[in-house]
Amino acid sequence: MATPNLQIQNINSLEDQGKALAVSFAVIEKADAKNFKLSLRVDEPKPNSTELRVATHGFDYKLGQLMLSLKAEGGERIPTQRIRDCHLHLIAKQRRAEALWFALNEDNARAFMKSSKKDWGHFGSLKRAMDKANKPPMTLIAPKVETPVEPKVETPVEPKVEAVKSNVGPNPNLKVTPTLVVDKMMDIVKANGLDLEEIIEMLMAEQEKLENDLNADDPVDAANALIAASAVKSAGLPC
Repeated sequence: MATPNLQIQNINSLEDQGKALAVSFAVIEKADAKNFKLSLRVDEPKPNSTELRVATHGFDYKLGQLMLSLKAEGGERIPTQRIRDCHLHLIAKQRRAEALWFALNEDNARAFMKSSKKDWGHFGSLKRAMDKANKPPMTLIAPKVETPVEPKVETPVEPKVEAVKSNVGPNPNLKVTPTLVVDKMMDIVKANGLDLEEIIEMLMAEQEKLENDLNADDPVDAANALIAASAVKSAGLPC
């Protein structure tokens, strides 16, 4: 197999850059986490590098720079047609979003990686660690103490108590299905004007976190169960 062409500085158009990255993605998507640092390299690989090294070398950095150029063309979001024009629909959407995040926060991210002295395996753990480090510490505010006012003593009147049937709690007649969960979530998204793509990306991040924390015999089934329970809880449905 021929070595993917990643000499992006020799390629003129954004479309050609995206095509070269799309070809490389088919090779590097099988690479393990130890190539994460290599994918953020800025300099070009040596001529005698292996195919995998060439494909991985600077991949996420170049992908982020390309996404940054497309974003600079205008608009809050990169149009879907421009993504297709540059062949980036062949690269996982989460990978594109993470590369763009790195490009927008490159100086801070590289400084954090250097100061942490830790080998990061992917963008997700790096971003969570940075968010946690930048989160301001919680400040406890003492409650305002006011002089109590002596209450006026009056003869208590026994209130009339009526039995009220509670409507709080799970509905035993309601069968929760994936379709029902999706319908409820879509109602919430539409009613509040939320960004569906952002919610999907957050659910993907939660899935990644759950998969890392699982210690079950069958992690796939356990992850699906936890994700379903989380989605039901977010939609306000009874568990």
